[in-house]
This record gives sequence, C-alpha cells and structure tokens, in this order.
Amino acid sequence: MLEKLFGRKWPTPVAKPLAPFFVAGVVIFYGVNSLSNFLASTEEYKNDPRNPRARINAAGNAGQHH
Repeated sequence: MLEKLFGRKWPTPVAKPLAPFFVAGVVIFYGVNSLSNFLASTEEYKNDPRNPRARINAAGNAGQHH
C-alpha cells in the first residue's frame, strides 16, 4: 500500500540509528522513577497526604490495632 503512495520502498534505517536514544530514554525513565520512589519514602514525606504511598499504607494498616 505504501509503495503506491511513495512509488517504491525506501530502505531507510529507523530503529538502528535511534537505538541510543531509546536506551537513553529507558535509563532516564528508570532513574527518575527510582529517585521519585526514594524521595516519597523519606521521613519528611512518609505521612504527607499528597504521597500515594501514605494512602496505601494507611489503608493497609487500617484494620490492625496494637
């Protein structure tokens, strides 16, 4: 179908030249995610109502009394 539109196939490499950018994107995503998780679990923000983990912990410990 694309051959009709463009006249012929163009052997242009796409994935191989962009591979370093894909890898860099994954590395940056992993680093930002790890930093975010680390900062959300610090003492300063552990009980902050804006912290999504605080809601999970509060719901998980709601039925437990000492």
